[in-house]
Amino acid sequence: MDEIKMREVVESGFKVTVPEKTSFRFCECPAYQTLSGLSLKEIDVGWWNANAGKLILLELKGREIWQEFDKSGITASRHLVTSLKGKLTDALLMLAAVWVETGIGGKLRSCLPDSVHQYPGDGNLKFVFLIDTPTSSKPLLSPVKDAINKELAGRVRLFGVKHVTLVDLDIAQRMGLPVEKQA
Repeated sequence: MDEIKMREVVESGFKVTVPEKTSFRFCECPAYQTLSGLSLKEIDVGWWNANAGKLILLELKGREIWQEFDKSGITASRHLVTSLKGKLTDALLMLAAVWVETGIGGKLRSCLPDSVHQYPGDGNLKFVFLIDTPTSSKPLLSPVKDAINKELAGRVRLFGVKHVTLVDLDIAQRMGLPVEKQA
């Protein structure tokens, strides 16, 4: 029996381990690289979870995000919502370009696993934002989750997504996400 080759993504103090054959990173795709300088953001890693029948896109944010909002003078909620809103919107646009087969969408498609080439259907697309959250900031996660879901509701519902998930490491691991803290 063949061993499944795994992809390890180390980002923002986390390590995500997913099957290479069913996972992708837009940042590794030459078509995305030609667009990244044009204010197009990407999400850290995506993969098709065959057991759940879902396409999962995971963005990883380290503790530095908490320090950034302290320096900027804006609230944690506003800073995180602003930071994450663009990434999700841009990821949806890139996936839509793949699914409707635009010219650049075809180039992006060549970097994605076959299981991601078609729209997965309503309810089968999941966005997760994992934030390395110090204990003192954990009470902020719920209001941030509410704020980001309020701002993104229309966009994600166009793609059959009821809500965006925002979690810390403990919750991510309880959800069964293949993530651990990088030593």
